Amino acid sequence: MRISIVTPVLNGMPWLPEAVESVARQGLDVEHLIRDGGSTDGSREWLTAHEDLGYRATFDRDRGQTDALIAGFAAATGDIFGWLNADDLLEPGALRRVAEAFEANPDAVIVSGACLLIGPDGAVLGPIPTPPRPEFDRLLRHPNNLAQPATFFRAEAYRQVGGLDRRFNLAMDVDLWFRLASTGRVVLLGDDALARFRLRPNAKGIRAAAAACREDLRIRRRYGMPWLSPAGRSLLKHWLFLIPLWRAKGFAKRVLRRRAD
Repeated sequence: MRISIVTPVLNGMPWLPEAVESVARQGLDVEHLIRDGGSTDGSREWLTAHEDLGYRATFDRDRGQTDALIAGFAAATGDIFGWLNADDLLEPGALRRVAEAFEANPDAVIVSGACLLIGPDGAVLGPIPTPPRPEFDRLLRHPNNLAQPATFFRAEAYRQVGGLDRRFNLAMDVDLWFRLASTGRVVLLGDDALARFRLRPNAKGIRAAAAACREDLRIRRRYGMPWLSPAGRSLLKHWLFLIPLWRAKGFAKRVLRRRAD
């Protein structure tokens, strides 16, 4: 069973080397495809100089993260797919545990484990636990999504559902999880941490938190999430809280710009 990992990169330093090395240390026949969309921070130079780590890098302009992932998965040849962003990490032995879980559960389309939150310096801040139940309706109603760096899926199922949706730039993983979960079984590995997700102030998901909540709501409602479910209440609360902050930030920027003029 071969696993393909896709890593989209745009100015991934200084964390990119640690992410790449976490894949190289897995000790399996892993296909690691890295797509650099035009980095100017030294990422391209580092990737060019360290090909002995076993990845295959492509340097090409794209239309964003989702577009880069779609291109990466189109080129992937593995039986199992996953993606690792340039600032995240795989835990040692994670892919072996994933392969064993798929082999033990031939009807599974997704295997997902816990994920550790880390800060910019790599310090562990806490866990992202898996949802308590794997059934589609339970996943839809539960406020926690499957943690993207710790979630893996069958290549055949990915192609069957049409892959990632270019309309989504922030919650494209959530949309994919629900489409995959509608076709087969989800296996949750409980507290078994498979990856680390890095929280940093200028990350896309932090900068666009209100938009991410809006996409998540749109996706879940499309699959029938009740507004008053735990997930619905949680997303609405966060979205309504974040919108005033986003508007206030924009207003402050406009005021400062006028004063500077």
